[in-house]
Amino acid sequence: MIFENVFKSLVDNTNDVIMVMDSTPLEEGGPFIVYVNPAFERLLGYTTDEVVGQNPKVLQGPDTDDTTRENIREAMASGERIRTQILNYTKDGHPLWMDINIVPIFNEQGQLAYFAAIERDLTEHKMLQARLEILASTDALTGLPNRQAFTGRANKEFSRSNRYSRPLSLIMIDVDHFKSINDQYGHAAGDHVLTNVGRILGDGLRDSDVLARIGGEEFVLLLPDTPMTNAEYVAERMRLGLEVTPIKYQDLELTITASFGVAAISPQDETLDQMLARADQAMYEAKNKGRNQVKTAA
Repeated sequence: MIFENVFKSLVDNTNDVIMVMDSTPLEEGGPFIVYVNPAFERLLGYTTDEVVGQNPKVLQGPDTDDTTRENIREAMASGERIRTQILNYTKDGHPLWMDINIVPIFNEQGQLAYFAAIERDLTEHKMLQARLEILASTDALTGLPNRQAFTGRANKEFSRSNRYSRPLSLIMIDVDHFKSINDQYGHAAGDHVLTNVGRILGDGLRDSDVLARIGGEEFVLLLPDTPMTNAEYVAERMRLGLEVTPIKYQDLELTITASFGVAAISPQDETLDQMLARADQAMYEAKNKGRNQVKTAA
């Protein structure tokens, strides 16, 4: 009796959600909820009376993963335990990520009698994880994808282009005389320029295009399904956009230009790095020929 009182106190006072279901087979509409603890009511917004007798799928919603649901159903049908993560929904429709551990409970005769689900709210953890993933793939200054994020996406597009014989182009971009901006006006001015350069370069791009800052004053643009002629036009449009858009900093109006190198995928490109190297070489040719111009790779 003392043990039962202690156990009940633990279940009632834990912050973990506890839900007990009967063993009614899936083909008969089961299992059905027979008990939920106070933490369930607090977190999910349902009262005990509202969920007892219901199938747990009442907690699921449009974005609950079908594979996860199927894995849970298969484990329960086999009388096995399972631990996974599932997206559930509160009574008012708010999504909650839950770490769920479902354990079968057998009676004295060894027959399956109940399932106990112990769940913990992972929503804040998931949100933090998503924010960290964004930070890890984003340039902190401009908000554009960083080199790591660009490389991952570009490699996928490179493979897709080779597999389906689709056009693919790259534009390497380097801000002209950037060191003199830092030297003359300070690093705060340089950061302001880079942020605005990213904004100007990104104007008018497609959702499928990927503009990234890959270091210092260097940017790169990935253009899926784009042949060289179209990419050259995009580069010229970006070059002109920079040239005619003064960047205001304090009481200054700075005219910024950049040099552009364009490369399209070729049968000789075995890796993305080879394609990038050709675009980079074309960009340095633009630098050497006087800057503020577009050059295409051979």
